[in-house]
Amino acid sequence: MIAYLSYFSTSFILAMVLWPLLSAVLTLPILAGLYHRHHRLHSRSVLIAYLCVLYALGLITFTLYPMPDDPQTYCLTHSHGPQLNPFAFVGDLTTSGKTAAFQLLFNVALFLPLGFALCRWGRWKWYAAVPAGFLVSLFIETSQLTGFWHIYPCAYRQFDVDDLLTNTLGAVLGCLVARVYGHFVPLARVENRDEVNHEPGLLHRAVSLVIDMVFVSVVDVALTLGFIYCFSKLAAPLLRSGSGGPFGGSLLVVVSDVGAKAFTLISLLIFEVWIPMRHRGQTLGGMFTHMSCETKERHGGARFAFYAVRLVVLFVAMQVTVDSSRKVALALIVALVVFWIFAHQMPYDFISGRKWSGDDEAGEVGHDTGEVAGGGEANAGGMVGEVGDGPKPVDK
Repeated sequence: MIAYLSYFSTSFILAMVLWPLLSAVLTLPILAGLYHRHHRLHSRSVLIAYLCVLYALGLITFTLYPMPDDPQTYCLTHSHGPQLNPFAFVGDLTTSGKTAAFQLLFNVALFLPLGFALCRWGRWKWYAAVPAGFLVSLFIETSQLTGFWHIYPCAYRQFDVDDLLTNTLGAVLGCLVARVYGHFVPLARVENRDEVNHEPGLLHRAVSLVIDMVFVSVVDVALTLGFIYCFSKLAAPLLRSGSGGPFGGSLLVVVSDVGAKAFTLISLLIFEVWIPMRHRGQTLGGMFTHMSCETKERHGGARFAFYAVRLVVLFVAMQVTVDSSRKVALALIVALVVFWIFAHQMPYDFISGRKWSGDDEAGEVGHDTGEVAGGGEANAGGMVGEVGDGPKPVDK
């Protein structure tokens, strides 16, 4: 077994490192959708959303991705033909004993969370969830048979019809567990909310900011590349003729760097100042997740100071991708997170202003830190979340 696993060493280590990180990144769109639907989240909803993504990504990754490091050597020394004899595991149990039993139980357990998640949070009926489990298993087994659809030169794992049976059995058991669990912990009906959250938690702010940064980055990159292209075309004749002097090439680099920073600032001004100032503190990301970056109602100089300080903070933090400014940007990001942990606000939130009307109902419970009464469950793509305060009618 150890000798066999040695063929997968590099890709397995890479998968283990990237798996939780990529799962966190892929959870962000789900959280954005939950904020859009419910306006707020409980910490349990966030955890369940992350675990669902972690499971789904792990299911695909560790059944398909870890591939032998040396394709030529592995394909010459290993042959994985399909096993098409149903219930062959009965014979394996008599010959291999505990090893075969462990493999059988693992295949069942691997798909039990899938059946549970589809029936519990997806609210799928069992007659839809069970075929879905079978199809997912069929996709995995076929991918193994074809060397991940011919990306790998040979089949690096075996197609086993018994795996289809045991995986599907796991999905069936997951549906049964979800049904039993639902009798003890029924899902709660979510109330529709229309208010804008003027006291968003750190996670709520982060999700909205990620959405904003997509727009900022697209405009920033487009303007920067256009500027560099036009400037290089204008400067090319001078550089070829030598009239640009010995610093002509360096000048091009300096101007390009200054232009890139200028367009980053312009993009931030558009999406993080101009748009929210016209919409009571709501950026495009804030509009989607129903939050405002303005925790207080400010006017005149106080409002100008708020957006000026916030703009500087965001501009410096965005330099995390620039080598010369990376350390400063990272230090600022860490300092902001630490500041939030103790103050539950950002530094610019302390700029004077008065409380928004209706804030008593609009505040986000526990500031996304888990200081909530009751619990919630993630609802993404049909998942149902439990949000808000107080008793709710039970949806059985």
